[in-house]
Amino acid sequence: MERKIIYQGIPGAFSYIAALGYFGENHSFNGLPTFYDVFDRVKETRVDYGVIPIENSLAGSVVENFDLLYSHNITVVGEYYQPVRHNLLVIKQSKHQQKIKVKDLRTVYSHPKALEQCVQFFRKHSHIVPLAYNDTAEAAQFVTSKKKKEIAAIASSEAADLYGLDILAADIQDNPNNWTRFLIITNIHREQDILAYDTEYKCSIMFTLPHKPGSLHTIIGVFANAHLNLSKIESRPIHGTTFEYVFFIDVEFHSHDYALMRELLHSCSEMAHDIKVLGYYKKAQIEQ
Repeated sequence: MERKIIYQGIPGAFSYIAALGYFGENHSFNGLPTFYDVFDRVKETRVDYGVIPIENSLAGSVVENFDLLYSHNITVVGEYYQPVRHNLLVIKQSKHQQKIKVKDLRTVYSHPKALEQCVQFFRKHSHIVPLAYNDTAEAAQFVTSKKKKEIAAIASSEAADLYGLDILAADIQDNPNNWTRFLIITNIHREQDILAYDTEYKCSIMFTLPHKPGSLHTIIGVFANAHLNLSKIESRPIHGTTFEYVFFIDVEFHSHDYALMRELLHSCSEMAHDIKVLGYYKKAQIEQ
């Protein structure tokens, strides 16, 4: 069955590559300009699924998407780990033209997170000015349109193929162990049959707490006492308030412990001001 999948960016973006990796090619994929657009379209149930980056192993959390998870009524139904390999892309030269070298470059365009992941490259080549662009693949498309040898983009090898660029330097990220975790979001609510699977799961939760000592420690202790691992903890300021925060946690549990997980969430609901269960989904593996 063909699904409608959306992501932020254009073909060749890492969100696009992650969407293909998770769902396979036999679906309809559409890129949108911003993360807000993705959440809005999913909320309106005009598509089946959205694919959003939530954290990177080098650059950290994509904080905008934590805020959007809190403000939108959606469900998280999956996760996917995408290896991120950044390449320096330049326009193609004919056989009779001199090959472009790094010393010829003056500006490099890419998404801010991609630029953050290539700091050592820019330190080594201080004559190059990094400039933020909406998306890695859009930066590649822009370089193709300009046809100037002094500008380049940092993007995927897929973007190089799609937009007819040469890879001047491959794998320029600071660390080869560079991964982005994506969440799969939807507004299509289906009954989950977690107990049918003998596998590891995650539950993503957001909650606010009363202003009293130890309130966060108490909730974390609920899961610690049950010997469940918290693989992610994030706090974000609540818009429109003064130094009030919403907390995001990922709890890992085995499908056999689903009933226990539901009991623990009920206990947490009595301690928190409000609690939002974003969803239960299979824990993804990082494939080296």
